[in-house]
Amino acid sequence: MAEAIVIGAFLVILLFIQIRDQKEVVILAKRNFIKVGLMLTLAVSVLIIFWPQQLADQIKLGIFAIMIASIGLLREGLTTKRLIKFGILTGDYQQFEAIQLEDSRLGETFVTFYKGKNSHFSTLFSQDLKSIEKFLSQNGLENKLVIGEMPEEKVTSNPKKKQSKSPAKRLRSTKL
Repeated sequence: MAEAIVIGAFLVILLFIQIRDQKEVVILAKRNFIKVGLMLTLAVSVLIIFWPQQLADQIKLGIFAIMIASIGLLREGLTTKRLIKFGILTGDYQQFEAIQLEDSRLGETFVTFYKGKNSHFSTLFSQDLKSIEKFLSQNGLENKLVIGEMPEEKVTSNPKKKQSKSPAKRLRSTKL
């Protein structure tokens, strides 16, 4: 029972931080209603299918369901200093190596924040590319912005080495 209370306390802290951060959002990300519906359905399904008999396990399962539902319900977006997204506690713009902006044909902007070689976060905004670019440039991020396709050397920090042998020659050289 004690661990259920501790888990619940940590969830309350996480939700408090996420809700407090949402008040700072200047540009809201586009809300995907399919994602919201799926998360709520999944949370209710987990409760119905896996409902245990013991009170401590019921509390833990309820906490798990609340966390699933909050993924769909909490808002995401951009503030003047950082990215607000569920699961990202410190989304400070300065920690990102590059910010890629891609224009969709529907007047929306797909933004990808590259933190490292294999770590990035993507979000879709209903604003057009120019307004997102202007907002990020006003916040001192013009040197991190990449408009359109990401150059290959930006995506991978270690450029691929040219291989001197063709795949067929390498295969022959490895045969006994």
